[in-house]
Amino acid sequence: MSQAEQSLERLFKALANHSDLIAKAYFNGTIYSDSQNQRTLNQLKQFKVLVDHGDDGFRIAGRLSQFLDSALSSDRIRRLDTDLSSWIDTLEQQIGLYQDAWRENRLDDVDHYLLEIQRLVFDLADNLEENTSYLLMLVNSRFANVRTLAEKQKQNSFYIARLEKLVNAISALQPEFLLEYVEEQPELHQLLERQLLRLLPKYQQRLQDILDKLKIFLFELRQIEVRAQLVQGFAFYLRQNPDYQPLDWSEHDQIPEHWNRIQPLALSAHADPLDHAVEQELVEIAQKIRIDSDALLAKQKQRPLNSINLTPTEKQTLEVPRYRQQLAAYMAKVRQQAGRPLSALAFQQVFATDIEPTIWLACVMNECLKQQHKALQIEWKEASQGSGLTGNKKICDIILCCQTGEQ
Repeated sequence: MSQAEQSLERLFKALANHSDLIAKAYFNGTIYSDSQNQRTLNQLKQFKVLVDHGDDGFRIAGRLSQFLDSALSSDRIRRLDTDLSSWIDTLEQQIGLYQDAWRENRLDDVDHYLLEIQRLVFDLADNLEENTSYLLMLVNSRFANVRTLAEKQKQNSFYIARLEKLVNAISALQPEFLLEYVEEQPELHQLLERQLLRLLPKYQQRLQDILDKLKIFLFELRQIEVRAQLVQGFAFYLRQNPDYQPLDWSEHDQIPEHWNRIQPLALSAHADPLDHAVEQELVEIAQKIRIDSDALLAKQKQRPLNSINLTPTEKQTLEVPRYRQQLAAYMAKVRQQAGRPLSALAFQQVFATDIEPTIWLACVMNECLKQQHKALQIEWKEASQGSGLTGNKKICDIILCCQTGEQ
């Protein structure tokens, strides 16, 4: 048995033998040492199960606490690990060390670094799956772990901010760069593609669905906030006045003035076909409806005849709109300058100054999506997103280029 295996066995034995102390530290938050457990607590500290808390106290290590929260499906407010940039930097560093060891034919180091890369990839995938699943559970249950409206609003705002950070962190992962970086190592390429990068679209879609539900839920909470305040105010009044009894207004000549602001009941009337007192009247109404319908159907409609004119109609000349003329000129200039990119915004500033830049870019974008221009190379210049999370991409310029021989 290797030294690592022996250390792992000792760790598991310590966890099993002292599970009562670990459970006490987890549920109480802190455990204090005395003459009986001091040695045991120091041993758990060496295994990094516990960490110092004050002079003579210990608490559960952060990683172990997060694992226990996940395993027990705890209702504690979790800290969503959105600092994924450090994970990505560490992953790129380990890939670089792996490639150096591969080129220098250090096989032992190659196996070691490959194992570290696998752990990083699996940890990152598990982290994304756990955070997104936990958020989806909270949203679908409408934060059932808290009862008051104020707490629900706080949780909603808190997780919206966390969610935006998590979306930005996922966006920091660049699949093309990572795959190109490990292109010469098929084993790493397959690992990253199957275990991490292939799952990113699923996580992004799940996060977008969660964000939409959170915003809708926050809007609903704001709608019922006024009603909830009224109910809470009346409940507070009842607690202050436990002998309160509503008045019987049926014995008064006049009702309170504020009752006039109550919305009236929406009532609708209809004939009762089971009432024999109105049976004859209902029969007469039904017969009259039938007579009127038959009269309308029997009435012949006069169909007008269209006259035929053999004289040819005068041809009309339609003027091509200004923006269509400029689009045709722009496309022609792109094909004339084969191999040279041409900016749509630069063309507009010289030849189409009477058209707004935003409208011109929208026209060019619509024209580029047509089938006849599929041979053109299109580059979208995107503007910065800013601090908000909208899900839209803002185009600030479009670059077109026609390859030689594709005119």
